[in-house]
Amino acid sequence: MLGGRPLERVSGTQSVGIRLDEETLTLRSRVTDLLCSWAGLVVSERRLPAAVGTEVPALLHFLSGQVSWLAEHPAAQDLDAELSALLDSSRARLDSQSYEVSLGVCCHPGCTAGLRATLSGSGRTVYSRVACDAGHTVPPREWLLLSGRARTASDTGRSGGAA
Repeated sequence: MLGGRPLERVSGTQSVGIRLDEETLTLRSRVTDLLCSWAGLVVSERRLPAAVGTEVPALLHFLSGQVSWLAEHPAAQDLDAELSALLDSSRARLDSQSYEVSLGVCCHPGCTAGLRATLSGSGRTVYSRVACDAGHTVPPREWLLLSGRARTASDTGRSGGAA
């Protein structure tokens, strides 16, 4: 209730904005929290200025300069265990089944190597790459130009299967 009136449910509206995956956000938060915690320990115990920030790249840069000191710290094993657990969680979140779809011959001039779309991910998150056997890659902004190729390749029996 709001102001003594029951709330009215509004349906039929489209969601606006980007879709965020809660599991990935939670993992990212855990990474940030861990790095902030260890950076705070370094700043506190080494009496350093606290100008590190809370962005992961800045924290990693700061902590990488403290590796020797951290390795000698009595809690170094805890850091190792915590980082290992986060790495395992990250790998589990990102690693999963993948499959390839043949797209025929490479679209780069003069290249006759096979072109493939590789799709991998877990849950609702998918990571994709289009590349040929010679190493040429096709940026995502050009993928729609290749959309007919997947249909043509599968019609002729050249599509890739599950990897």
